[in-house]
Amino acid sequence: MYRNDFLFSSHLNYHINAAKPADDGALGAVNDIEGINLRMCTFEDFSNALLYERGLNPDFSFMDSSLDAVKPSDFVPENTYNFVDLAEYAKHTAITIGNMSLFSELQKIASAIESFMKNTAQAANTPSHVIRTFDDYNNFDIKSQPATMEELGSCVIGGGNEGAIKIAATFHESSTGKHPIVSIRFYSINNRVYLTNRDIIGIDNIYKANASLMEAFAYMSYHDYINNHFNYSFDKLLISDSIEIDSLDDMYNKHYDLRIYDKLYA
Repeated sequence: MYRNDFLFSSHLNYHINAAKPADDGALGAVNDIEGINLRMCTFEDFSNALLYERGLNPDFSFMDSSLDAVKPSDFVPENTYNFVDLAEYAKHTAITIGNMSLFSELQKIASAIESFMKNTAQAANTPSHVIRTFDDYNNFDIKSQPATMEELGSCVIGGGNEGAIKIAATFHESSTGKHPIVSIRFYSINNRVYLTNRDIIGIDNIYKANASLMEAFAYMSYHDYINNHFNYSFDKLLISDSIEIDSLDDMYNKHYDLRIYDKLYA
């Protein structure tokens, strides 16, 4: 009953204030809020911006207390943070620990962040990601298949009609230290044969914000290798149940934000 009374009172005050003629002070406060840069602000400013956006759009019905989940572990009230990235990191953490209630709240917060940035001057001032075109893999000089013993990483997934498939990553023959290129082959465990197709992925050319799971596998295998790990990162992603792979097609059709991986491990 108290919550309903509180909500009714809040909505009533909102409509009363909305009906009042705007004065210079109110306009100045709105301008101050719309001028907040969510990529570099204090938590107080971040909260004010998100609560303001929620007031404009009832769909962003997150609880006030949920905003605390976006704070970094070493939070200092006076410091400025990139709350856009922190919100994405918090979403990933919620999925990893299996707290879907928190994830749902963070989804609403992320939507409010996106809406706030879109509807304020930040949209014009924030540089967009450069989408790189896919390489023409036919132009690579393929000499011979690298030794399968020199794997950077591997995993086993369901392959649909092919049954279980082992995916293995190695360096491609044209790979260099400055421009790493990963070759991926597929082995049918049921039929005990290599599949004829092979993927060649330039690590530097992956669009991290929307990488296919195959690109994510190549990227994580490469970084595990240079960090002296093996079958660590992608396996951890599979175990977390944040993604579900039922066939080889899912490795191409489903996507993952590698910027989250960079924040966690790179």
